Amino acid sequence: MKNAILEEVSAGGVVFRRDGGSCEFLIGKHSGYHKWVLPKGLVERGESYTETAVREVQEEVGVVARVVGNMPVKTIEYWYDADLESKMGKAATGLDSERRVTKYQEEGGLKTKIHKKVIFYLMEFESDLGKVGWEMTEREWVSYEEAIARLAFESEREVLGEAKVVLD
Repeated sequence: MKNAILEEVSAGGVVFRRDGGSCEFLIGKHSGYHKWVLPKGLVERGESYTETAVREVQEEVGVVARVVGNMPVKTIEYWYDADLESKMGKAATGLDSERRVTKYQEEGGLKTKIHKKVIFYLMEFESDLGKVGWEMTEREWVSYEEAIARLAFESEREVLGEAKVVLD
């Protein structure tokens, strides 16, 4: 099946911690496309956006963080192409969040066109679980300037900028 279109909604976080007078931000290196990103993931059935953000931060970058405030810091939307595989053997639908990307566009994955909306929350670090999940190869606490330099996507740099405005 070529050129199927899938609508996805994800939630994630801009995780920060204060180190003396300065603020550090947590970024992760994605295991699939090997770029530095903010943690985020698909909203599962019955989950609120904030519950998803908290869960995804724990699963992807291995920290417990709490959402600051009620409102998202920023919502972004984008399109990408990929080949998908369902963990449950069903076709990927808007209701099936148990799926993974088997091939990204850069590697020739073009079967499914995905319209993705991601709701990002400002999240304050609470504790470290000690390791990253399978979706990240590593994580790092970095300054705002370093995060801006390393984040792969302009839209996520914009999210980080909005978070910094809130923190300042």
